[in-house]
Amino acid sequence: MIKPHFSFWFIAACGLVWNLMGCLNFITQMNADVVAQMPELYRQIIENRPAWATAAFAVAVFGGAAGCIVLLLRRRVAMQVLFVSLIGSVVAVIHTVTLVGFAPSTALALLVGAALFWYSTIAARAGWLR
Repeated sequence: MIKPHFSFWFIAACGLVWNLMGCLNFITQMNADVVAQMPELYRQIIENRPAWATAAFAVAVFGGAAGCIVLLLRRRVAMQVLFVSLIGSVVAVIHTVTLVGFAPSTALALLVGAALFWYSTIAARAGWLR
């Protein structure tokens, strides 16, 4: 097996930090006391979000974190896990865009998810993953 370039470790670690922040965001949004202190618009979005959109959000962030951990462990399954995370992001963003319109944060979430999946395919082709 070929030793990964330094950028591999940096990108996978940054992806893990990004997704762990998403996990923290998700957990925070599941706390009714915290949601009650949020601005009205955020509160309405969270409280009126359907179960399928909440599930997609969870799949996106927890799947992304798991995918980055598996990527750091240099396993090929990272591609599939990150793909599922990307699908979760797409579904969650569709809900957000239809509810409140386009926001830069939604585009960033999709961009990061797509980039991590794409990079995992590059790592696999380079022989860095088992």
